[in-house]
Amino acid sequence: MKPLTGKIAVVTGGSRGTGKAIALELADLGADVAVTARTVAAGDSVLPGTIGETKTALDERGVRSLAIAADLTDPKAPARVVDEVLATFGRCDILVNNAADTGDNVFADFWQTPPESWNAQVQVNLNAMYALMWGFAPSMRDNGGGFMINLGSMKEPPGVLVPGGMALGPDVRLGATYPTTKVAIYAMTSFVGNQLAEDNIIVTCVNPGGAASESHYHHMKRLGIEPSPTPLTMPVKTVAYIVTCDDPMTRFAARYVDAVEFAQGEGLASLDD
Repeated sequence: MKPLTGKIAVVTGGSRGTGKAIALELADLGADVAVTARTVAAGDSVLPGTIGETKTALDERGVRSLAIAADLTDPKAPARVVDEVLATFGRCDILVNNAADTGDNVFADFWQTPPESWNAQVQVNLNAMYALMWGFAPSMRDNGGGFMINLGSMKEPPGVLVPGGMALGPDVRLGATYPTTKVAIYAMTSFVGNQLAEDNIIVTCVNPGGAASESHYHHMKRLGIEPSPTPLTMPVKTVAYIVTCDDPMTRFAARYVDAVEFAQGEGLASLDD
């Protein structure tokens, strides 16, 4: 038997990139997988990949799958995701909070970010994460525990920015909203993780380290910046390790994990993958 046989995993932002790769890895390890995303049809995004294509790839692996079209900018969407997963599978053992707003407004400066834009990004990047944790926690508690993996992107310690802000290249920097939410994810994971550990629920923040997803390549090409050398295998193998290792409570509850450093240190993946 594969190590995750009989387990139910939920992965947000699963139409492409890190989310899709994690969903397929968990399926390869035996889990039945529900994926959410807002890209339903080709053309809904400038990037390739749809929720249906991910479901097809999951089905080809012989696991049960569920694709939920959900726009997490809608505050009501997380509760609907929880309801559909529990109605289909009856439980959730692994929640991977991967979805984030990675559109062009990530680079919008203060004057280009009115409160409604700020709120929409915070809703996707942070509030939806919390709502999904809140929704699935009772199922995990009732079934003896589980995993919540929150994808962040800030190096530890959180909130320490390079001079001049998050500069990515000449005249290119992140706006305030995206890094603010990512720092908040780290803090949320720490506080929520310490409490949920009492119910054997392991909450971990994983920094994927600028993994070279379709979104990453899109932005780097558009901005004329050299793409990151970090392959998707690093965050993917790190998440897989967390949910299958011995004694995850001691090693990963309420912890921060840098996927690049961890994957290299454990021999899970390298920059040559």
